Amino acid sequence: QGYTPQVPPGGDGRVLLVTVTNVVYPVSVDIMHKVFQLCGHIQKIVTFNKQGKVQALVQFETAQEASWAIERFQGQNIYSGCNTLQIQFSNLSEVTVKYNNERSYDFTNPNLPTINPHDALLPRATHGALGGFPGPIGGRP
Repeated sequence: QGYTPQVPPGGDGRVLLVTVTNVVYPVSVDIMHKVFQLCGHIQKIVTFNKQGKVQALVQFETAQEASWAIERFQGQNIYSGCNTLQIQFSNLSEVTVKYNNERSYDFTNPNLPTINPHDALLPRATHGALGGFPGPIGGRP
């Protein structure tokens, strides 16, 4: 497709910055993992909103796996006609995860706490793994 991403200074090619555009369905660690695990071993995922955009940092075990993910999913939709993936290499060489929950997860350290103790009294949204939405790429509806 002619798109050849470059690893920026400071990065080692294992961490991707994923921006999701045309968002119709929620973006979570579960969804990102279901999509990107098709390209290799995922070590860490963090999802966040920045300047009105839904983004994620996805850290693979190897730079080759991250490259495959860009080749396979750049410009693709997670769901039919929506949740479009814009992918580039991050300038980070390591993603920091403090809590394992629906917004961040360290697959190399499943024993991290699920919430910040300071947020323990805040209500949390509860829903199924896919929140009742159709299945993502590689999944069944």
